[in-house]
Amino acid sequence: MSLNSKKKTGPRKLQTKQSEPVSDDREETAVPATPFSKSTKESPGAPEQRRPISPPKDDGSQASGAAAPLGRAVSERPEKVRSQSGQVEDIAREGENTDSSTVSPDSSTLKGLEVAKGGQICDQNGNPMGKVVEGDSEDLVGQTVGDNGEILNEDGDLIGRVDILDETVDQSTEFSGEENSELDQAKDVVTTLDELDGLPVSEGGVIENSSGLAVGKIVEGDPEDLVGYTVNGEGEIVDDEGDAIGRVELFPVEEQQQQQQQQQTAHDDTEESNKRIPSIESLEGLKCNKRGYIMDETTGKPVGEIIEGDPKKLSKLGAELDASGQFWDNRGNMIGKAQPIPVYDDEEGGLFAGLDGLVVGQDGWVEDENQTRVGRVIEGDAKKLVNRAVDEDGEILDQYGNVVARAERWEEPESPQVEPIDLSSMEGLSCNKAGYVIGPEGFPIGRIIEGCPKELAGKRIFENGEIYEGKNIVGRAELIPDDEREDIPDGPFAGFESLVVTEDGFIEDENGSIVGRLTEGVAKKLRGQMVDEDGEITDKYGNVRGRGEPYEPPEEEPPAEEDLSILEDKVVNKQGNIVDPATGVVFGRVIEGERLAGCKVDGQGQIWNDNGKVVGRAGLIPDEEQEEKEGQFYGFDKAEVGKDGIVVDEGRIIGRLIEGDAKFLFGRKVDEDGDVIDKNGNTIGKAERWEPEEKQRDINPMSGRKITKEGEVRDTDGNLIGKLTSGNLATLVGKTVNDNGYVVDNDGNNIGECTLLENIPEPEPEEEDLTSEEAEAQAKAEQDRQIAEKMIYILSQTLDRVKPQIEKAERTPKEELDEEKLVQAVKPLLEEGGRILQECNGSIRALDPDGRIAATAKARAASRDATPEEYQLADLLKELTETVTKTIENGRKRIADMPHAKKKLNPLWALLSEPLFQIIAAVGLLLSGVLGLVGKLLGGLGLGGLLNGLLGGLGLDKLFGSLGLGEKK
Repeated sequence: MSLNSKKKTGPRKLQTKQSEPVSDDREETAVPATPFSKSTKESPGAPEQRRPISPPKDDGSQASGAAAPLGRAVSERPEKVRSQSGQVEDIAREGENTDSSTVSPDSSTLKGLEVAKGGQICDQNGNPMGKVVEGDSEDLVGQTVGDNGEILNEDGDLIGRVDILDETVDQSTEFSGEENSELDQAKDVVTTLDELDGLPVSEGGVIENSSGLAVGKIVEGDPEDLVGYTVNGEGEIVDDEGDAIGRVELFPVEEQQQQQQQQQTAHDDTEESNKRIPSIESLEGLKCNKRGYIMDETTGKPVGEIIEGDPKKLSKLGAELDASGQFWDNRGNMIGKAQPIPVYDDEEGGLFAGLDGLVVGQDGWVEDENQTRVGRVIEGDAKKLVNRAVDEDGEILDQYGNVVARAERWEEPESPQVEPIDLSSMEGLSCNKAGYVIGPEGFPIGRIIEGCPKELAGKRIFENGEIYEGKNIVGRAELIPDDEREDIPDGPFAGFESLVVTEDGFIEDENGSIVGRLTEGVAKKLRGQMVDEDGEITDKYGNVRGRGEPYEPPEEEPPAEEDLSILEDKVVNKQGNIVDPATGVVFGRVIEGERLAGCKVDGQGQIWNDNGKVVGRAGLIPDEEQEEKEGQFYGFDKAEVGKDGIVVDEGRIIGRLIEGDAKFLFGRKVDEDGDVIDKNGNTIGKAERWEPEEKQRDINPMSGRKITKEGEVRDTDGNLIGKLTSGNLATLVGKTVNDNGYVVDNDGNNIGECTLLENIPEPEPEEEDLTSEEAEAQAKAEQDRQIAEKMIYILSQTLDRVKPQIEKAERTPKEELDEEKLVQAVKPLLEEGGRILQECNGSIRALDPDGRIAATAKARAASRDATPEEYQLADLLKELTETVTKTIENGRKRIADMPHAKKKLNPLWALLSEPLFQIIAAVGLLLSGVLGLVGKLLGGLGLGGLLNGLLGGLGLDKLFGSLGLGEKK
């Protein structure tokens, strides 16, 4: 079992080492624990530990016969090895004095300290001083360090060793100069077979010393079978019986030194890498980017990388690392892990290290992300490299990674220092709108170089030429050089160009700003004339027509802040208005923010939510809007004219027409003020608010009463007021009657009905036997009634279908359409109306397919009075006749002045009139008495001759005259 293997029972006892002088050539580490050879492990009966003991050199009796040839082979090794070993021994002897004077790291400073977690030894301040180098660091936690860095258990057995950290004893453990380095290398090099004594055979048949350096190899025997066996001082490997089973040979000294140098180089690289790698604890609190790197916020360099988890998801969540290098979500789940990576100094970068976004610009300049020149192309065609990327080494690559050009760093040469100009002469002065600073003598001595002159006019200039607004610099001025002052005009309008006179007598510059006003001359006559720098207005001959002087209009006072204190403690409603929660009066409205219903407003117009945050802003309603009155149809966005002049909004009656033709305005929109407007904005009708009176609900006197066992309903005085007339009495006893006289269950279903006594019909007397003549007359009357009912149904359906077509045709506005479009709109409506009337005629004639009923119609009509069904049928026939005939007459009048429409539509009127005539004839043949009733009804409307005219047009007047239905004279 190895030294670092963990045992459950406690720290393992270590082998005590004998202290040896520093100059001893032997290794200071103890011989490793007994190895296991592969051949031994394969035999089940072999003992667990096999470490053959080499026979003493002075005991020749123990050497077997096989040892002699092995010894001769060793003595015949190359002379080159012996000479090289002599050189190494000389180097070792030269360094003995240095070695003896070198003080090894002193571990006595760790005495009395305890082993902490991770095997570290810390001082009283918690600073790491040492670490466990032998033994299980976890089992040794809490143990106290003794003399020479040893850790003993209660029995005094050695269970571990510690050593001080390298950084603590860095100065004391270094050798000075190349001699110490050569001495260390000489000590690790094996030059004689004696130094192999006790070293085990490793994998591959290699013999390694305590430093892990390969110093020899198996030259006789099977290397795999000899793994784990130890070598004696003569380079032999013997078994348990003392027989030689293998022999080793030393590697040349140069090869050992080369291995040692490579090992030292790898060790140095590892130490250097470890120094560059930060600890995992130092990454605590840092975040990763989308590329999976952990960035140091101070240096901007990567100090770690993601080894588990999705970098994009971790970056989006903004998760932070803990002290163990792990990412956690809000639910406590680990969603990622990171590890530290080496951090390199900026000095290791290329020419352009630390610069981002480098590209080749115009003329071969290399620019960074801020378009600052930082280099230039020295190899390659600059014109072909525009917008190509440049890496930190100054190389420009193509798409295949080949270097096609190179660039070098360039820094802009420092400009010579210029002595600051004394600007104190402008202190206390101000500039004008032209941007000039006028001196005491009335001449410009400075000018604005930063800021807008119009906004800076009149503001004070400080001694350094800066112009402030509060604490902020809003402009800067400079002195005009002396050589330029001579060229500057000295008139009152010096520096202004394109000055003209306005109609109001003011002088404006090219930007429309007022810079002066007329002092001489008529403004209207001089309007548009140019003003020179001296303020004079001259004609084309140079005569002075007027003069002006500099003038600046007074600045407008800023509007006073609006007093919003009236909005305090008010509430936002769903319409975005600010209202008093108690009265509902509107005081303002929302001008910033959304979905603020229920939020409160303070005295500054700020809208606050329930979390104490400002979510919007409110303002008062302007006075001009407050005076506006809402129209009578305000809030009804879909108001339109319905049937019979009723104004409806989504089926609800809200008004009625008071001006305009109801049929013509059917379907038109009604605005907020009740006006009906056409597409040109003309008012063609007017409506007013109106709602039909709601009928009071009739409540049955039996409401709330219960049904008795006898099926009776009685009032509070016990008087009988009704009876159960429908339903199962056994299940309805005790049930309550509702307002309509019904008995309902818990689900609202009618399960019975009660009727008031006065509404219960008396039992009909038994009918007497009828004679055959009476029975026949009664049967014929019933037949006529059924025919009339069928005709009523047919005509009702026809009216319902034909009326919308006719109304739509009448509503088609001729003034909004040309004649052809009018024809195209009305023609299909007339054709559809004619088709409906033809279907009605066919349905009526189908009631008497064989003409038998028509043959007896005259006799039945003369022998009795008209029935209610015939009266109803006559009324429907009158309405249909009136609708069709008026439609034809009105249509002909409306297109009287439209020749093209008359030509196209007049033939179509017959599509309505002819089916109507045929319907009237069919009804008259089946129920002859109905036509007389129709004539009377039309006569009451002043249309008495209409029916006769229709019948005469078809030649039916004579037919009906023969039936006794003609006009009586």
